This record gives sequence, structure tokens and C-alpha cells, in this order.
Amino acid sequence: MIAREALEEMLSRLEWMAVKPSVIIDAGCGLAEASLQLQKRYPLAQILSLDNSTAMLTEANASFRVCAAAEVLPLANQSVNFIFANMLLPWVAEPKKLLREWRRVLRPDGLLMFSTLGLDTLRECRAMTAASLFPMLLDMHDIGDELMAAGFSDPVLDVNYYTTSYRSKEKLLAELQASGMLFAGSETAIQENMPPSTEGKYEVTYEVVYAHAFAPSSEASTTAANGEFKIPVSQLIKTRD
Repeated sequence: MIAREALEEMLSRLEWMAVKPSVIIDAGCGLAEASLQLQKRYPLAQILSLDNSTAMLTEANASFRVCAAAEVLPLANQSVNFIFANMLLPWVAEPKKLLREWRRVLRPDGLLMFSTLGLDTLRECRAMTAASLFPMLLDMHDIGDELMAAGFSDPVLDVNYYTTSYRSKEKLLAELQASGMLFAGSETAIQENMPPSTEGKYEVTYEVVYAHAFAPSSEASTTAANGEFKIPVSQLIKTRD
């Protein structure tokens, strides 16, 4: 599944990050596969495996489980060093609110790393049915702008494309449904209209956006009484270089 591919890629990118977090959120943890890998990489850190599904958390193999929406975290301001979120954004109704909440709980110089789905995801299927029947797809450039607007610094984004082939349309639909990529109502249109490729297989594309950014250092940002983060213009100019 594409989520597992994205997870492996994100974990490999941690080799580039000189961070030693003491508190980590695995946001949208599901069965906490990422939590286990993060605990191995950072054995002294406390991993908070967070998901809004009690069913998932019940099955998750995690030490510290938190049932909450990622947009409304039951955590104090600047209480976390590292937020890790693999394929959570496509199922969040208000990404801007989510980024502001993540910015609130991150400590100065804290790291945010996440993956999400770009606009080319399932392009073979989306031409056949309404866009509202699929998870939210985001443009990489818009994500970068929203990270800056939320008060993050030094955002870095790039994309990878993955193509998955299936021998039958039934297998394709079964996997898309199991992964939550299809909402109710889209199956019939795809079943009736999606043609196979020239090799007789059914192919779908995933555009995966990888992003990381930092909370500004304590010298670079201040928090107003109303909770808004203020960053000097000089800092913004620096991060756009």
C-alpha cells in the first residue's frame, strides 16, 4: 500500500535530520507502525501515538496512546519536539487549522515532517466521478504557502510518483476501498468506465508530497496574547532564500 511506501521514505529522510527529540507525536498513527519505528530510532523519546479512532488505538501496539483529533491536541503550547504524520492530511477537513495547531504545540526549533497526496493522485479514476468522492488532494506549492502562513520556517517539499498495476478491476477497487481512497458512490463509475492499459492491466498513479519544516527558534518568534504567532520579516525573508 502507498502509505507503507511513504512511511519507509519518511523514515529514510530522518537520516538527514540532526534532531534528538524527547517528545514525539505520531499523528494519525493508525496501528502505530510508525510509532514503533520512531521508538527504535529515538529510544529515549516519549512517543505519543495519536489517532481519533478508538478502534485503531485499541489494536495499536503503542506505549502511550492518545485518542484525539490532530486539529485539537490535548497538549500544552510548545510541549513537543517532533511531529510525524504519514498520510493524515488527505482525511483532514481543515488543513490550515491543523497546521496552526501543530505550530502551537511545537517547541522552538521543533521538527514537523509529514506526507500527503498531491493533485495527480488517482488521476486515472478521478476523471470518471466527482472529486468530492475522493480524499482531499493538495498542491505542493499551496502546502508550502500554508506552512509559512502558519508560522513555520525553512519548509522543504518535494514529490514522488508511484504507479500501481492490477490484473483485475475488482482487485483495484478492493484495495482502494480497503485503504480509504474511495468514498461511497465512486465504485460504480470506476467499474463501468475505467479501461485497462495497453498491457491489459489497470494502473493508478499516486503523487506523494513529502514535507518538513521547523518551528522558529525562540529568538525568531513571539506569541501574542491572542495566541497568534509573530515572526520578524527578516526571518521570513531568510527562509525564502
